[in-house]
Amino acid sequence: MPKGNRLTGRDRFAAVSQEGTPYHGRLAVLRALPNGLDHSRYGFIVSKRVGKAVVRNRVKRLLRESIRHIAVKPGWDLVFIARPAAAEASYQDMKSVVTELLIKAGLGDVPGG
Repeated sequence: MPKGNRLTGRDRFAAVSQEGTPYHGRLAVLRALPNGLDHSRYGFIVSKRVGKAVVRNRVKRLLRESIRHIAVKPGWDLVFIARPAAAEASYQDMKSVVTELLIKAGLGDVPGG
């Protein structure tokens, strides 16, 4: 993921978590907040409730790869918060949940679909 598309800093994560609109899915929760930029930024939160470090890192990789294949509207800060069920998820499951959340939020669609 390009550096410009990464959401960094505790203050930005806190702002999206507190002020962002939540959208709930089976494996993750999406919080979205407009950022006023010409591109969207993404952040991922995977707590210790999901599993040990290897599992948490795998979940983050699945989330990043899922978002890479979806055209997202520019100008949003998005934070994906993984649920414990994400530890057992396959790539296809994760991609379908991420797509579903973005469509629910009105922010994305699969290219060509």
